[in-house]
Amino acid sequence: MEMTLGEAFARSARKYPQKVAVKDDHQSLTYDRLNRRVNRWAHAAEGAGMVRGQHAATLSNNCTSLMEVYLGHLKKGIVTVPLDSRGTLEDITFQAGSSDCEALIFHPDFADRAEALVKALPGIKTVVSLGGETPKFALDYEDLLTRAKEDEPESGVVEEDDAFLMFTGGTTGRPKGAILTHKSLLWNIICVTTENQSPDPEDRVYYPMQIYHTAALSRFLAYMYAGATFIGSKTFDPEAYLDAVEKERTTFITGNPTIFRMLLEANRRRPRDTSSMKRWLCSQGFLHKDLKEQIEKELWPNGRLYGSYALTEASPAVTVLKPGDQPREWGSVGRPYMCTEVRIVDPEDRDLPIGEEGEIIVRGPTVFKGYYNNPEETARALRGGWLHTGDIGKYDDLGYLYMVDRLKDMIKTGGINVYSREIEEVLSLHPDVKEGVVIGVPHPKWGESIRAVIVPRKGASLSEEAVIDHCRQRLASHKKPTSVVLVDQLPKGTFGGKVLKRVLREKYGQE
Repeated sequence: MEMTLGEAFARSARKYPQKVAVKDDHQSLTYDRLNRRVNRWAHAAEGAGMVRGQHAATLSNNCTSLMEVYLGHLKKGIVTVPLDSRGTLEDITFQAGSSDCEALIFHPDFADRAEALVKALPGIKTVVSLGGETPKFALDYEDLLTRAKEDEPESGVVEEDDAFLMFTGGTTGRPKGAILTHKSLLWNIICVTTENQSPDPEDRVYYPMQIYHTAALSRFLAYMYAGATFIGSKTFDPEAYLDAVEKERTTFITGNPTIFRMLLEANRRRPRDTSSMKRWLCSQGFLHKDLKEQIEKELWPNGRLYGSYALTEASPAVTVLKPGDQPREWGSVGRPYMCTEVRIVDPEDRDLPIGEEGEIIVRGPTVFKGYYNNPEETARALRGGWLHTGDIGKYDDLGYLYMVDRLKDMIKTGGINVYSREIEEVLSLHPDVKEGVVIGVPHPKWGESIRAVIVPRKGASLSEEAVIDHCRQRLASHKKPTSVVLVDQLPKGTFGGKVLKRVLREKYGQE
């Protein structure tokens, strides 16, 4: 028998029938009840004309019905294309259109956008609403389930089949649809559950990060694989998050420094009992030692810190920094997972010595199949059998990896390569800087100059001169910003994620 994501979930349902599998803001489902509803959707989808290999778009925030749809598609071999529920109509139309979706399953909160999407894309033949008052242009999800069988569906799905088509964040350009297979996602789950000892069947996670994002999707699938409890929410609010940790006794959290700082400040305003938290994973940003110490003391007193390096095209985990690891320098993202190879190479793909910075390339069973309908970008990304990440990194002599910067974020000034992340780490040390990033600006003499884009802390009086002087004292002269822009907020991806530097370059990238 092929091991697939649908079968992995069905196995958990057989092992833990009366255990709570999923919850959302309104209800909870045991593994047995969830599996029966998943099976009904698998049969209903087939009855509505959806077949193995077909692309079906979803447009919804986190809810149990969306989780049922994902799992039902995995059992039938239908390829799910999660649309960005926080994106514009233009965004989601591009995503659904460029991926040749023939079905759309949406939450009623997005009925207007769903209707506009269907009108714009005549290739969408099957349209289903997940609850509430069903619009005239859609079928009713609960009605379809009521009339469907709940026995295990037959599908013939194999591990090499496509499972999800996930759009990259588009931080440097137009998003691309990355094809993730049952095999790549299962190997990601196996690596994470083995090396992190998490999730295990007793783990509970509260997750307001939307599962159209690969990090959230992979976490959801891992919890279903392990027989653990996944609690999804449609919004992130620091106060509500901490309330959920206390009430649900959650054991795991993943976030970035921005998220953890927001939770820390919220907990200072009204402390909660967060002693249940066993592990916290920090990604998508540099975590300073002082912030780490505050989090460990005040927020997760019983939690152990993990770090990671991940990207959509790797399903997504590449490396892990475990609590007992002792790299040479602070800021390492750990060592490669057990099934993954990671090299640091020059522009000709030649290996670089320890300590020297170059592009991070990755090989292993978690690497994606390619970009949908984009053979040129696929060939570029997977040349030589290795995933070329576009990220700059280095190794230390103990085998720990350090993510230095994005290749496209590197600034070349006066013929010297300057890595934006190094400057941004220094900016974050200023007491009046809430957030800060840097971009390159064309310069007639130096090629590029460095511009800092800063969000000041509330009530702070921050000047351009103060920011530049702060950097001058801590960086080589050619690395300090030569101009500063103060803004109210930075454009970001979902859930306080990566800063969209392409947006900043468009707005502030000229002298």
